Formats: sequence, C-alpha cells, structure tokens
Amino acid sequence: MDATTATKPASCVDTSGNLPSCAPLATPYVPFQQVNPQVYPATQAFIRGTLYPGLDLPFQNQVNTTEKTATLRNQMQALSFAVDELGLYLDTHSTDQDAVDLFNQYVERYEDVVQQYESQFGALTQMSSAMEGTYDWLKDPWPWDYRNKEER
Repeated sequence: MDATTATKPASCVDTSGNLPSCAPLATPYVPFQQVNPQVYPATQAFIRGTLYPGLDLPFQNQVNTTEKTATLRNQMQALSFAVDELGLYLDTHSTDQDAVDLFNQYVERYEDVVQQYESQFGALTQMSSAMEGTYDWLKDPWPWDYRNKEER
C-alpha cells in the first residue's frame, strides 16, 4: 500500500440503515433570527414551541397542531411562554420597537389573566397569597381536593 492509498477516506455508504463510523456525528444548522420577525399568536406559539415561524423547524416533520382549550390556565401558560420568547429575542434585539410593544401587550394581558385566575381559584404564588394583609398559602382546599369533589 502506498502513501496515497493510505490517506484516502473510506466510503461512508451504508445500506443497512446504520450510521457509518466515518460519518460526521452532526451537521448543525442554526437559523439566523432577523430583526422584526413574524410571530405566531401566543396560543399558537405555545402549541408550536416557538413564537417565531422562521424558527419553527419541526423534528422529522412532526407538527403539533393540537388546540388547547380556552381556559384561564392555558391562557396564562401561552402568554407566559410568549413573554419568555420575546424576552429572549429582546436580549439581542433591544431596539426592535415592535417587539418591545408586543412584549408589553403580552405582559399586560398576562397580568390580567393571572388576576382573573387568582380571583376564581386563589393565589398562584406565596407572594400573592399575602397581598391582602393575611397569609393563606396553605389554606384548604388543595388542588387535588377540587379534583376529588368533581369525581364524586
């Protein structure tokens, strides 16, 4: 065997469906987020796992389109997700005024939904449980007690 034969790479073709040992482990692709990107509505973003259609790259083309019921809890989760996504975007694009405005709208809507939820079901956090001068965080019924009443 001469020096030219020893340096030639082996063929990475495999017909059995296994990853050949000479194949690269991964070929990363990271989409670049543009300024002022399109956004999904908060409820759709929560389902899709991203606020940005340009970053929506479903794994193996499996797209989650399952709608969530319009409960206060689901609204809270969707708005919280959208606020987090926008916050991450604004960390690197702080001059995007449209994103700042949308962030503020979602924060306001989130606070309204939290207030509605807490007025119906009680405090979500220990801090909000003490807002009226009393501390009733450990006050019954517990969440599983509600479920037990519904099952009866």
